Amino acid sequence: MNSLESLLVDLPEDINRLVASGYFDEAENLIEIYLTRNIAKILKDRLIFEKDRIKRLKEDYIYSFEEALELGRSKIKEFSGEELEYLKKERYADWILINGKVAFSGRFLENSLKVHPSLKNRLLENSPDNKHKELLHKTIDDIVTYGEKKYFIHVKAGIKLNNTLEHIGEKVRVHIPVPRNAQQISNIKIINTSHEPKEISSSDYPQRTIYFEEDIKEEDIFTVEYSYENHIKYKELDSTKVSKTQPKSYTNEWLPHIKFSPFLVELAKEIIKDEKNPLLKARKIYDYITENVQYSFMRQYASITSIAEYGAYNLKGDCGIQALLFITLCRIVGVPARWQSGLYVDPYFIGCHDWAEFYIEPYGWLLADPSYGGDGIRNGNRKVWDFYFGNLDPFRMIANSEFHYPLYPEKKYLRQDPYDNQLGEVELLNGPFYEWKRILEIIDVHEIK
Repeated sequence: MNSLESLLVDLPEDINRLVASGYFDEAENLIEIYLTRNIAKILKDRLIFEKDRIKRLKEDYIYSFEEALELGRSKIKEFSGEELEYLKKERYADWILINGKVAFSGRFLENSLKVHPSLKNRLLENSPDNKHKELLHKTIDDIVTYGEKKYFIHVKAGIKLNNTLEHIGEKVRVHIPVPRNAQQISNIKIINTSHEPKEISSSDYPQRTIYFEEDIKEEDIFTVEYSYENHIKYKELDSTKVSKTQPKSYTNEWLPHIKFSPFLVELAKEIIKDEKNPLLKARKIYDYITENVQYSFMRQYASITSIAEYGAYNLKGDCGIQALLFITLCRIVGVPARWQSGLYVDPYFIGCHDWAEFYIEPYGWLLADPSYGGDGIRNGNRKVWDFYFGNLDPFRMIANSEFHYPLYPEKKYLRQDPYDNQLGEVELLNGPFYEWKRILEIIDVHEIK
């Protein structure tokens, strides 16, 4: 497994200065100079990783101020430069410096519309009907009222290779996530595949995939159809019933991202104060994140060198950053916590998502989704906020139960996402391959009575 321990090492200060100001070409040239010197292997690995990180930053931050303003004006009534400055200042619009000038994320407008309280009301075109939110809120009401909910879910997922002309006939290795066993998942079935799989990792594997190995044909498509059942039983939590003895597993660091840094240790102390009850400790951490960490679509995770710290320092992050910050802070205060991720799938919507589990006796493993809980806070919905501490909706496909875990068979080259696996991974025998698009299709989602 690629441990990426080098992410614990800082860069030389001259490279740091160049990267911070977005002088990426100069930084890459300086990295090449350092790589010719007699330096420690861990620093060499860190410098090589930084070259890849720079490439990803260039891919993610694509709009100049003028281009961002033009995009905003094409979508939002009476959008102005002053308003763009406001979105930047208030952290709705993600940006970095490139050659000393502001460059906005390719998803800055999408994020601003998602989290700004009124911006979407000025859209020049009506937004799509958000039926999945209506279904979600009704489902939460039913779970709280009746105690459980069960859904059958059938999905087609896959990868379409692009720009393959120069690689025709070469061997390609493809991993596509498939459901794994979890407390809420059962009756998993692989229905059909586009190619004969070489391997299907076990149903308990921490990052489960179906694996293909084929000679490339022009713009080949690899797909898998699978089905499963998601059964949620509501857990009403009572701190007075918490056992005095709690397990110690899943309370360790998992470097480089689940890291007990001095900053996070002090933050955890400030959040829980003198609280001793593990359930209330976890709730205090959940409340802190949902009330203070603003939701933000993120750059590629491989361009963030310390994910939980990023969320805590910057008070922003997407579902994965919020989940990993929750897990890290829980582990620091002795509450077992671990990762879950895969897809959110209902009859109207399918997309990637991350959340967390935490363990409290006598309840066992409980579920927490800080990003969905934070959505409840933003919209003044206390029921949603409370629900996602301890419980989860039934619209999830769980492919991963660990963060930063090797695929099976293990990839040889750096992954598109080295830490999580929601969409899949591709590589050639002699190098990485990132020219592909995801396929996600809802076949059938219906409630099981």
